[in-house]
Amino acid sequence: MKKLLLIFGAILVLVAWTCGFQVQEGEFAIVSRFGKPARTLQDGGLYFKLPAPIDTVRRLDKRFQLLNPEPGEYLTGDKKNILVDAFLVWRVADPLQFQVSAGSIAGAEGRLSDILRSTVGDVLSSYPFSAMVSHTDQETTLKDVTASITEITADKVRESFGIEVAAARIKRLNFPKQNKEAVFRRMEAERLGTAAQFRTEGEEESAKIKADADRQRATMLAEADRKAQEIRGSADAEATRIYNQVYGSDPELFEFLQSLRMLEGILDTDSTLVLPSDHELLGILQSPPAQKSKPMEQP
Repeated sequence: MKKLLLIFGAILVLVAWTCGFQVQEGEFAIVSRFGKPARTLQDGGLYFKLPAPIDTVRRLDKRFQLLNPEPGEYLTGDKKNILVDAFLVWRVADPLQFQVSAGSIAGAEGRLSDILRSTVGDVLSSYPFSAMVSHTDQETTLKDVTASITEITADKVRESFGIEVAAARIKRLNFPKQNKEAVFRRMEAERLGTAAQFRTEGEEESAKIKADADRQRATMLAEADRKAQEIRGSADAEATRIYNQVYGSDPELFEFLQSLRMLEGILDTDSTLVLPSDHELLGILQSPPAQKSKPMEQP
């Protein structure tokens, strides 16, 4: 009896080993009967099947995959030749369709690479180069370009291969080696032209500032000269008034002061003047005019 139980237990273990299988989270399982798909398992857990070769299990990764093909050369809408490095994020959406059309992850990546290259070429030929590199606000940007690539690629592979495309992006733009030198020369010429324009504008602005400064200087000098002449004229008038007042009050003192002023203009510390004894100026130095005495008031 015990031997029968052992045999029965061994049979159960063998059946469980050959008929039971586990599906992990993050994978699909396709159960095929005699080579034809019978059912698809999308949830993780323990499942049973008929022993092989009646039933076989095919597992597919349902997580997102990253496709990173080699960069390719493309023409933009304005006939610019550029080198584009793009990538694609995808995953299996329909396991049965994927198994029939692609067969494996490697097979799917080969077909997706071809589809991505053709789609990038078609889309880039519809946009100018400035739409992918400009940092200013405009109608079309690199975001719009990558959105078009994602949408077109997703439409092509969804029904045909059972693949869901999450995103298609451009990670690098460059010029082919044969075009880089010409591009750099053109960029250098543009920068030199811009620098020359800035220098010309600066020289024009400098000339305007200098002309304005000269005009203001001339105006200020003319105003200062006018004010100086007004002050000089007022001073001369005041001096004449004072001279007239002094002359009217004491003519002899006025003539004496005038003679002294004339002598001051003629002589300096190192001058020697020879005059005859009867010269008027010598007489003034020898005998200055006597001041008039005022009559004393009577007490």
